[in-house]
Amino acid sequence: MAAEYRALRASVLRLWIDACDAAETDLEDAIRFDEAIDQAVCESIAFFTQEVDKRRNLFLGMLGHDMRNPLDAIQMTAAYLSCLNAGEEVSVAARRLINSGARMKALLDDLTDFNRTRLGLGISVTRDYVDLGELLSRDVEQMQTAHPTRRIEFTVTGDARGTWDGNRLRQVLSNLITNAVRYGCDDTVIQVVLRGETTQFLLEVRNQGAAIAPETFDRMFDPLRRGEQNVNGDGGEGLGLGLYISREIARAHGGSIDASSDANGTVFSVRLPR
Repeated sequence: MAAEYRALRASVLRLWIDACDAAETDLEDAIRFDEAIDQAVCESIAFFTQEVDKRRNLFLGMLGHDMRNPLDAIQMTAAYLSCLNAGEEVSVAARRLINSGARMKALLDDLTDFNRTRLGLGISVTRDYVDLGELLSRDVEQMQTAHPTRRIEFTVTGDARGTWDGNRLRQVLSNLITNAVRYGCDDTVIQVVLRGETTQFLLEVRNQGAAIAPETFDRMFDPLRRGEQNVNGDGGEGLGLGLYISREIARAHGGSIDASSDANGTVFSVRLPR
């Protein structure tokens, strides 16, 4: 597109010069012509980019939707094989399928949520009256089982009952604990704290490890970015959307999420109005 406009500019100016003797008024007209071409280029590229983004987001939305049905079939088949008691090899293979399917489903959920935000739809939230202390304690236990080499402490103070989307906040907790496991030191404790206050609710996830680099800290909530200080050296399994989606979930509840990091460790704090 830019090349075609460049060719148009060159052709018009060449014909202009060949058609008449250059004068001061012609120079002013040529300057205005250049400015008009530059404006047309900017507007055309902006429109083209917007259309490309729209079509890409629609494609990602359809892709995520269409992949769910075969993924559900794979998980249901794996669960069926696990219940057959057909021997240790079949059981191990079934568990591997179930775990891989769960990770793929988490990736699809992240992709779907990211796509909704890019389309301007925002994160969908369904509020209900829940006891987050009781709800999230089960998730902490599951995360502890999934990461047996790490110690996760869970503390609740105050009244943790309120009107929120419990499943979405479970998603936030899972993202933050996964982040702490991935970037915290192996021989340290991950602390999860729920604090019910008079006007707000506070969720904190603390891990010990090296301080986050300033250049990473400034963009850690940007989508499709992952930290480079992964102490496990596995490069991560996600799309780099966990913290971004967690922030959008907090915003959908009218709250916020922020982080602090120093030599003693990193703390992510989620604040939601009661």
